[in-house]
Amino acid sequence: MPSNIKIWAGNSDFLTWSRHKAEAFSEARTQLLIELSNQLLTRDYSGPLKALGFWLRESQLRHWQQSYTQDKKLILAPIGRVFIVSPSNVEGLFAYSWSLSFLLGNETVVRVSEHITDDQRALFELLNELGQSHTVLNHQAFISYDKRSEWTQRLSNWCQFRMLWGSDQSITDIRRLVLPAQTQEWVFPDRYSVSVLHLKQDDIPHIPNLAEGFARDVSTHKQQACASPKWVFWYQTDKVLQQQFWQAVDACLEGDFPATERLVSSQYLCALGGAEYHHGNFQVVEASSILGRDQNLLGVVGQTCLDDLNKCSGLFPENIQSVTCHGLSREHKALIASCCQVRQFSPLGQALSFEVNWDGQDLIEMLARDVRL
Repeated sequence: MPSNIKIWAGNSDFLTWSRHKAEAFSEARTQLLIELSNQLLTRDYSGPLKALGFWLRESQLRHWQQSYTQDKKLILAPIGRVFIVSPSNVEGLFAYSWSLSFLLGNETVVRVSEHITDDQRALFELLNELGQSHTVLNHQAFISYDKRSEWTQRLSNWCQFRMLWGSDQSITDIRRLVLPAQTQEWVFPDRYSVSVLHLKQDDIPHIPNLAEGFARDVSTHKQQACASPKWVFWYQTDKVLQQQFWQAVDACLEGDFPATERLVSSQYLCALGGAEYHHGNFQVVEASSILGRDQNLLGVVGQTCLDDLNKCSGLFPENIQSVTCHGLSREHKALIASCCQVRQFSPLGQALSFEVNWDGQDLIEMLARDVRL
């Protein structure tokens, strides 16, 4: 292994891997992920790692296998060599895309930030432990290197599919590197997510639970995840109910966001034309449209009141990803989807629940080949 690469887990000889026989949803790879899931769920790991373990539970893996292999006119086959560049703002996201690539029989190299977190270190240690008894990890590698080095180009030449997660600028920089003509690519750039809430008098008893879900969506990853709501659109909701909701959210977020960061973020939005609406453990700034959406604000959310969902087309940004919502019918959601580029809806509290259909794309279909018989 060259001195300018750090190998965290897996096999360091990735550039010399020979093509090996692997099938999508092979029993050996499925069993490795089942054991990984069991270890994450039964040992003393953090909440995010336990969430990964739950996502990889056996019943889920078997469900995917049944769902994606039932077409008798197609064979689901590995795409081959996969290179994944993971984002630095959501530390565990790489494990989800890697596990799908692995499950589908691919040889996979994952680049993570040089500054790994405690959770990442714990996961790599567990993978190294499992690798001692599971040879299927011999064609997987988790590495770090200086992004200015030549390794991104070398791995881009090596792979047959490149998956990029990160900021618009990071992805633009990498895409300047030429890919071989036969190599495929998919990118997951900067996204912006919002909530659309429609509360009525009948919802008053449920406000504490709704607020708890919203608080979980914004406190997990400290609002830095693309799916974290950063603006709330109140659809035909009385101001009294809005205030009750924010008071309940505030009670759930004690100590989650530093006071200085909250103040700076709130003042920034107010300087852009907003007006402070709620002040506490979490700041709320009201404005007629989204403000400061290109800034990484912390401990603050904006809000806008809507009387007509058709107005979403002029208020939602082009890079909108998720809409967490309450009180919207299927027809309401269809109307919103026709007005903007939204990629997914979710209930409050589930904004960051990872699914194989993510950002409007089916990752299993992306990381495999449908071979026609």
